[in-house]
Amino acid sequence: MNNSTNFLIAKFGNKEHLEQLQKGNIFFNAIQTYRDDGTDYRGDSMEGKIPIDPSKIIIIGSDGKDIFETLPRPDTVTQSLLGDECLMMFCAAAITTEVMDNIEGNKWRFKDEFKSAIQDFGEYVLLLWSIDLLGHIELASDSNGQKIGYDSGPILYRDLRDYDNTEEYRKTGSWLDRYFVKGLPYKNQNEWRVIIDGEKEALKANCGKGFLLQTSPFEYSRLMRTTELLNGKIEIGD
Repeated sequence: MNNSTNFLIAKFGNKEHLEQLQKGNIFFNAIQTYRDDGTDYRGDSMEGKIPIDPSKIIIIGSDGKDIFETLPRPDTVTQSLLGDECLMMFCAAAITTEVMDNIEGNKWRFKDEFKSAIQDFGEYVLLLWSIDLLGHIELASDSNGQKIGYDSGPILYRDLRDYDNTEEYRKTGSWLDRYFVKGLPYKNQNEWRVIIDGEKEALKANCGKGFLLQTSPFEYSRLMRTTELLNGKIEIGD
């Protein structure tokens, strides 16, 4: 999957919020919201942080010696970007064959692992096309007329205790690459996300701690109960 690929995305939540999204009101949460969330399915204190091998850390004191020659090393060390707490993100599940089992022919059914991973996100789900969502963002601007820039893509899941090749999170070279990586416990969510910002200056929260981007209604969308989606069958055309 990449930004030019079109696939279904599923946004789970309560009915009222999803109805607003269907009308074109796209809400983006600040990254700090996810870091502070205490749930084991939505919260992730490691959002946007890169783990560093504690054994490789060296701090030279005033005497010219490594302080860890006499002090115990920390158990965990992470690298994060200063001031990224208000980075705005939209997260959804990608409806791809990675989370489905083939029944026969072009008929597919969601894997139990996916059902279990997303069942707590809400009683309702809104289905959208990824390229349609990005198109709405491209045509939108903030209240001051500033155009919105974005980056999007699937989440790469990796063992955050593996310190090898941690710089190869995504090979785009963007400073946003670190925000498209999560630990393996979240893998079954099959997440796809969009990060937005202003083209000339950073977006400021305009709806609580998040950002509400007002666009046109999503003509090609479907709102349903989560159980209706998860317990049904999907047919994929040629």
